[in-house]
Amino acid sequence: MKIFSVWLILVFTAGALSACQPASTATPTPNLDATIAAGVATQLAKMQPTQDIPATVSAQQTQFAQALPTQAPTQPSPAMTPTLSDEEALRLALLAYLGWQENELIFSIGQIQNNLARGGVKRAGEEQGAGWFAGKQTDGTWVIVHVGQGIPYCADIAAFSFPTDWISHCMDASGNAVER
Repeated sequence: MKIFSVWLILVFTAGALSACQPASTATPTPNLDATIAAGVATQLAKMQPTQDIPATVSAQQTQFAQALPTQAPTQPSPAMTPTLSDEEALRLALLAYLGWQENELIFSIGQIQNNLARGGVKRAGEEQGAGWFAGKQTDGTWVIVHVGQGIPYCADIAAFSFPTDWISHCMDASGNAVER
């Protein structure tokens, strides 16, 4: 009987000890949003600052007029226009449209087709995001026409021919949903 009770105590102790795990082997639950935000922040920190693009034509004309020399140059200088990728131009357009800081913006491009673009956007640290739609003007600049989870206004998207499989309905001036 003594041997049985000793074995019983040993089995019970071994079971209790095997149920305990040291704290160092426990793995924390990954926080996907924090991981993505850290990755984006790391990439943004590596990027060089870009030249500010003036928001209006009058601002460009004012800056150009201030930069003109008092005498005409003997040879015309080549135009100095920065070449931006569509991704960079869309990022800048979203920042301007939303009024956010660079470190707040997390966005993706879902599709670019025939000078039209769509994707997703959210503010860093927030759980939910929204969809966005943009069109490229004839001068090559991207215009954000809608950001949100709802139906865009017909007047906002009228300048561009978005495919109906991208935007099937829009809101008219009376607030009624209209099939496109």
